[in-house]
Amino acid sequence: MPLLTLPSGHDVHYQDQGHGDVVLLLHGLAGASNFWRGTLEALSPKHRCIAPDLLGFGDSDKPRGCYTIAEHAEMVVRLMEDLDLGRVHLIAHSMGGMVAIDYVLRFPERVKGLVLINVPVSGGRSLHGRGRIGATGLGLLAVKVGLQIPPVLWALRQLPRYYFVLDPRYTEDAKKAPLHSLKGNADALRCTDLSARLREIAVPTLVIGTGHDGIVRASDFALAAREIPGARHVGITDAGHCPTLERPKQTHAAILTFLAG
Repeated sequence: MPLLTLPSGHDVHYQDQGHGDVVLLLHGLAGASNFWRGTLEALSPKHRCIAPDLLGFGDSDKPRGCYTIAEHAEMVVRLMEDLDLGRVHLIAHSMGGMVAIDYVLRFPERVKGLVLINVPVSGGRSLHGRGRIGATGLGLLAVKVGLQIPPVLWALRQLPRYYFVLDPRYTEDAKKAPLHSLKGNADALRCTDLSARLREIAVPTLVIGTGHDGIVRASDFALAAREIPGARHVGITDAGHCPTLERPKQTHAAILTFLAG
C-alpha cells in the first residue's frame, strides 16, 4: 500500500484503485480501508477510488494521545494535496462520515458530492444499544476480547442488527486497532455533534441509512436527510450498521446512481 507521511511524522497508508473521477472513501470506527474492498470493486471500473486507513487503524500509525474528528479531516487535506486530486466525491461510513462533513464544511469547493452511510451526525446522542455500550472503555475492551473468540462473534451474528460481525472485512480491520486508538476515536465521536451545522453543507448529498442499525439511531439518518439542503435519502430496511457489507448490490447501486447524476 502507498503511504502519506503527515507533518507530525506519522504514516497514513491508503489504497488507490481504478481510473476516472476521484472518489475518496473514509471508514468508520474500528474499520480500515479493507472495509471498502467490495465497494472498490463496484466503483473502480469508472472511478479512481482512494481509501486511506485513518490514523489509529489498519496499517497506518497508531499514536497514543488525543484523536479528533478535525485532525482526521486535516489528514484528508494533506492526502488530497499530496496526490493533487482536485475536486472529489466523498463516500464515508459511520465515524468517517463525521470526518467527511468536517472537511466539506471547510472546503465545499473541493467536493463534487457527498455520500453519508449510517453516520452518527449527533455524536454521542446518536448512539444506542451496542453503540452506546461499545463506546465506553469497558465496552471497547469487550469488543477486543470478543474478536478473538469465534463463538462470541457467532452468537452476535445471529442477531439481525449485528450480522456483519463475522465478515472478515470487519473483523480483520478491527483486530488491528489497539485499545487506546479505539477509545480515543470513540471519545472523539461522542464529543462531536454536527447536527446544528448540517444546513451549511453546500454540496450534493446522498444519505444512506438502514432500518436495523444496532449502533446508530435511525433518527440520525432522517435528521441528516432532512437538514442537509437538497439531500437525497435511500433507506435500506433489511440491514444493520454496514450496508455495503450486508446489502452490497442495493447499496452500491444507490451510490453509482448518485455518482452518475
